[in-house]
Amino acid sequence: MAKFIPDLIGRTIKLIREQALITGGDRVLLGLSGGIDSTTLLFVLNEVRKEIGFDLGIAHINHLLRGVESERDQAFVKDTAAQYGLKLFLKRADVKSYAESRGLSLQHAGRDIRYQFLDEIADTAGFTRIATAHNLDDQIETFVLRLIKGSGIRGLSSIPPVRNRIIRPFLNIYRSEIEAFAALHSIVFVEDSSNEKTVYERNYVRHRIMPLFEGLNPAFREKIASLLHDINDINTTFERKKEAFMKLARHAEKDVTIPLEPFRALDEEVRYRVMADIFASLAPSFIPLREHMRLIEKMIASTRPNLRIDLPSGLKAKKIYCNLILTTRPTPRATGQMQEVHSGMNHISHLNIDVNVQKLTKAPLTFPKDSLVAYFDADKCNDLAVRTFRPGDRIRPLGMTQHVKLKDFFISRKIPLEDRRHIPLLLSGDEIIWIVGHRIDDGYKLTGNTRNILKVTVKKTCQPSPDYD
Repeated sequence: MAKFIPDLIGRTIKLIREQALITGGDRVLLGLSGGIDSTTLLFVLNEVRKEIGFDLGIAHINHLLRGVESERDQAFVKDTAAQYGLKLFLKRADVKSYAESRGLSLQHAGRDIRYQFLDEIADTAGFTRIATAHNLDDQIETFVLRLIKGSGIRGLSSIPPVRNRIIRPFLNIYRSEIEAFAALHSIVFVEDSSNEKTVYERNYVRHRIMPLFEGLNPAFREKIASLLHDINDINTTFERKKEAFMKLARHAEKDVTIPLEPFRALDEEVRYRVMADIFASLAPSFIPLREHMRLIEKMIASTRPNLRIDLPSGLKAKKIYCNLILTTRPTPRATGQMQEVHSGMNHISHLNIDVNVQKLTKAPLTFPKDSLVAYFDADKCNDLAVRTFRPGDRIRPLGMTQHVKLKDFFISRKIPLEDRRHIPLLLSGDEIIWIVGHRIDDGYKLTGNTRNILKVTVKKTCQPSPDYD
């Protein structure tokens, strides 16, 4: 029987073209550990670039975890780079200290440092792609690990062939095929002794769990690979729906606003993905759990127009009438403090506004559309002051004959609940004569009998308020 010879070069070219992993003129940075997977990928990419013209560079991190063995790996990678005539970017990192200072596992810490280094080199040296040697067995092992931990559909698809500039050209290749190809081409590599230690969960799955599954079904890996293909198709459908919806999102520096009605109409899975993407953009360290989504789902299903949920990492989810807002912006603490204002410029520090009071003898020919400028009958005004909303406040809005509660006025204009206690109110004595930015009191408007005019201009200042929840 003829010996099986895997066509890694042809299959890698096929995946590269199908997924547009590399195009002519790209500059590819390969993360090279010195192990069989990455060293074989180096051999294959060096051949592939003869057909698809691209530049190739090598990056290696010495994790300083295995003493002499780590130094041996570093020396091997340096020699390999020299043999191929490729530029080598090298970093020595104290992964153990990094892990201890952040409460991470060694594997998690190593991964963080590795990708940080690869991104850093790509940015500074102009690489357009970063290649890693993840293979189909890595994909299957990740699937099993996440299945054990209770991952959803999104997580089960695990490792994509391309994400941003990260590419994985071996993702459809089994480890056994890589080993056969390396043997056939006499590819020299180094062994990492820690790969045999089953104290690490991935190694435990690889050496203990996988053989048990294969004992039940020798074609277990192929079945999981087929299932992963189906899950990826499902995920692609969900991702397309998510991307289409995200066009409706409004992004600001510290918050993202999405319209509630179309959001409610999405599939539950798509809603989760929308939330996960927004959370990742606002607070990358936050890991959204299904319980967080259940809280948000309960909030948006409520008939109450103003609700807020506080989440980890300083995140807040706010339902404000027809919008859902995800934000990391701190909420200013409401204050009922009252401050007198006089003729001239007045700074109201706790509201971050300047109030300019001017006395005029003639009304303007045209009234500005600026909602922060208002005119009053000066003879009706006395003892001016500024404060914010208090329960029971009332006003007779311009054009109305009856007083209304400020609360009802705010509700009618769909002003968010947490904003109401930060809207400046101008008072004459005990009466509210202006909801700044919204409406003056009808009893203080200019009439044909007005002789003296008060012009009040409010300007927001850039001075941040020190008071937060």
